[in-house]
Amino acid sequence: MSERELSHTVQSNMWFTPVLYVLFSSLLVIATLTSDLKYDLGNQMRPFFAVDYDLTRDLVGTLTAAILTLTTFTFNLILVVFTTFSGQFSPRMLKNFIASKSTQRVLGIFTSSFIYMLLSFLFLNKRLAEYYFAVPVLAALIAALSMGTFIFFINHAVAWLQVNQMTYDMKNEALSIMKSTLEEEVDPYKVNDLSTLNSKICKEKGFTITAGKSGFIQLVDFISIINEAERDDIVIQLEYTIGSYVFASTPFITYWKKGENEVDEHKYLTLISIGRRQTEVQDIEFSINKLVEVAIRSLGNYDPKTATNAIYQLGEVLASISRGSIFSKYLVDKNNNLRVILQERDFNHYLYNAFGSIRHYAKDNVIVCTELLKVLDLMAKSLNKRDYNAVWEFGVFTASGFENLFLFALDYQQFYRALQNLAVTTKHEKEYEEFLERSKK
Repeated sequence: MSERELSHTVQSNMWFTPVLYVLFSSLLVIATLTSDLKYDLGNQMRPFFAVDYDLTRDLVGTLTAAILTLTTFTFNLILVVFTTFSGQFSPRMLKNFIASKSTQRVLGIFTSSFIYMLLSFLFLNKRLAEYYFAVPVLAALIAALSMGTFIFFINHAVAWLQVNQMTYDMKNEALSIMKSTLEEEVDPYKVNDLSTLNSKICKEKGFTITAGKSGFIQLVDFISIINEAERDDIVIQLEYTIGSYVFASTPFITYWKKGENEVDEHKYLTLISIGRRQTEVQDIEFSINKLVEVAIRSLGNYDPKTATNAIYQLGEVLASISRGSIFSKYLVDKNNNLRVILQERDFNHYLYNAFGSIRHYAKDNVIVCTELLKVLDLMAKSLNKRDYNAVWEFGVFTASGFENLFLFALDYQQFYRALQNLAVTTKHEKEYEEFLERSKK
């Protein structure tokens, strides 16, 4: 498992952070019991803050049961949140709530508090100390911390369930994946002008490598593949992209070699992770699909405002992809030799992946489609100019078929004004006039 996979797995699991907190609470138990039992801190503080054995035992025992009840109620609240998200929005977003640092820290505090109370209660001994100070004082402070944490968690759950915050977090996740995968990891090795390459694309039939196991392509170590291909002096073509599902017998790598040197095919398989589910580590389309599913579910629940909010967040992600990505499928090494050929992914692909399904499910909703045209216009104002045609063509595709669906004159006015603004932004005024003439016939 690579460092990025390990980090993602740890972050998306509920057990890691609570375990760290439990270890810390165990150290606190050792420290407080040592202070009271070995160094007799209770007797030293007796005139002021010392607590006798009976009161200490009653206090710690009561807090043990109370914190266990509070922890159980918190877990129940998490299950309620999960059920709400699964039914109303998307089950894919449950991992986002689990991976939230606030959620994991809350569970860590509750779990470690219960363990501290339990261990302290277990090792209290009247024969070793008649009076205690560190154990009851710290128990009271931990109980106060747990109560404050519970109030914080209720506020966190309520805030996280708000649609605006939820879609905003998913948008930031997609932008983070785009920056780490596209801009920082892959784009530095891309080249657009094939005439500058020292290698020619091989036309003859190459050697194939099968996947070896079924599953989703989760992670590709592009940099290591380029380095290994340079070392073996070969050109590699990846037949599938991240997020694709492959069978064990699927030929998903093709390579060409210049000489008769032997190529260790297994090492290239180790540089590509295949698993049972899709992950967000490198798969920006998977993060985009979360927002798409929120929009579609909202349309089905007659909640156009939530759908519109998700559409605007998608628009910002697409604008960032257009500005920051190099849409080339050719990766080169440091000597400008062609080493890796990817699957074709241009702005059209991401645009359709984000808005195609929404357009389909909103085909009878003039208001939502008008908002979609407004988002396209807003995107176009910050897009790379090379993508103007793609946005305009999608806008025309969205506008087609609405001639008989306008209930009021205002629907018609708002809809075609949004399309006209898009035409002006993308420099397609003439095409807009032609489309308008065709729609009147």
